[in-house]
Amino acid sequence: MLTLTDDEHNRATEFVQEFSDHTLSGRSLGFTCIYRSHDFPYTRMVLKLTGAVQDYALKIDTMSPTSGRLQKEFALLTTLSRYFEQNESGRVIQPIYLSQGHNFFVTEFISRPTAAEFIHNSQDDDQVAQIYRRAGAWLHDLHGFQPAIEYVFRPRWMTLSIHELLNAVPQEIVAQSQAMADVLTETAQHLKGIVEARVFSHGDFHGQNLIVGQGEMIGLDFTEASEKLAVYDIVDFLKSDVFRDAPASEIDRSGIIKANKAMFMRKYRHPIHLDILDFCMCARLLKDWLALWQIGHICSPYEEDRRHRLGIRLQAAFQHW
Repeated sequence: MLTLTDDEHNRATEFVQEFSDHTLSGRSLGFTCIYRSHDFPYTRMVLKLTGAVQDYALKIDTMSPTSGRLQKEFALLTTLSRYFEQNESGRVIQPIYLSQGHNFFVTEFISRPTAAEFIHNSQDDDQVAQIYRRAGAWLHDLHGFQPAIEYVFRPRWMTLSIHELLNAVPQEIVAQSQAMADVLTETAQHLKGIVEARVFSHGDFHGQNLIVGQGEMIGLDFTEASEKLAVYDIVDFLKSDVFRDAPASEIDRSGIIKANKAMFMRKYRHPIHLDILDFCMCARLLKDWLALWQIGHICSPYEEDRRHRLGIRLQAAFQHW
């Protein structure tokens, strides 16, 4: 449970009461704060509402009346709920109420672990492989929401951002990563111009945004949804694989465990150029690693562990380039 200031608590009380009055005939609900945005800690948070029969999630963005952020997400959740209606193994979180002032909305609360919790914590590799398979199936269905559009792959922004990061890391890290950056820059020249699929994408498809239900996967947090290359959602999900321990012999050129990547792609059947996937995956891992080595950045214990794991994966991956 996260602490609320007095002003935040008073505001939350008003929001909870509005929801209860409009939806539950004013029945009493308890609430706790379960999430506060790292980048927008004072304006974005999520409450868990506890009721006698059902629990709910109340998502707050006090800037949404101006930005339209929550209105758009609520409308999209409503549309996607209908889209997934006939899907027995996948759906999105069920939207329930959009506030009159557009500064919060309410959805069902599902007390189930996320895909990230399994990937980070499970000791059962076979269980984790099934999480990848089910995640790939869910993303396949989401990417079919709208017809794909052909789009030319333009990777230059990735290599430019890598070289920018290289300018602000210790020299020993430059020595370790310069060859990796050069390989990716050269590879980008060969891949640019290849036609790939641009699809309706989640936009922030990491494992925390996919709940593992009983026989179904449930997607949430669609505030970054947009049309983009399909490969980017895949990269967003697979990057958590660095938290799985595996010998270098089981890591392919993308930096991902071969078996887990294969399981994800087993049910994801939209056409993907695998060389582009491997390039984007490696570029993302390198960017994330360099970002954690920026001069002046102080890593938390979690970031220290992630940085160490990213370094191991990159060393294993670039043996294949």
